[in-house]
Amino acid sequence: MNPNPYQPPGAYGGSAAAAATMNRGPFVLAAVGAWFAGAYWAAITLLLTAGVAAGSLSSTQLVLPCILIFLYAFRGYQIFNGDPAAARRVLWLHGVGSIAAILQMRSGVGIMVVLQGIKVLIHIFGGITAYLAQRGIAMGPSRY
Repeated sequence: MNPNPYQPPGAYGGSAAAAATMNRGPFVLAAVGAWFAGAYWAAITLLLTAGVAAGSLSSTQLVLPCILIFLYAFRGYQIFNGDPAAARRVLWLHGVGSIAAILQMRSGVGIMVVLQGIKVLIHIFGGITAYLAQRGIAMGPSRY
């Protein structure tokens, strides 16, 4: 018997698979947000690689974007598999990334402002979905 009539059947004493399927949506969206951020950094890395090939940039400027691509892709994979700690860690990545993008927008001109604006939107989407995934675990399976 379900002790709370307002919760769906299976929330108490149900199978773990049934509870996991109810919380799957926020984790999938948070993983997509992390993968969007990784794809953004992959596109920026391609532009930086063109700059390195032209000789206008140093090849050491490719190190941080490659690390960020790995971090976002790996955290997205962990979140997709349902790891709540990865949702918390990617929330920090999105927060720091959006603050950095806003600071860079202040000193940028033209296309750089547009690129940083896109990055801010990606980080807002990723941050909100990571927060919802993290909150879904804290609230329990009955919320989703």
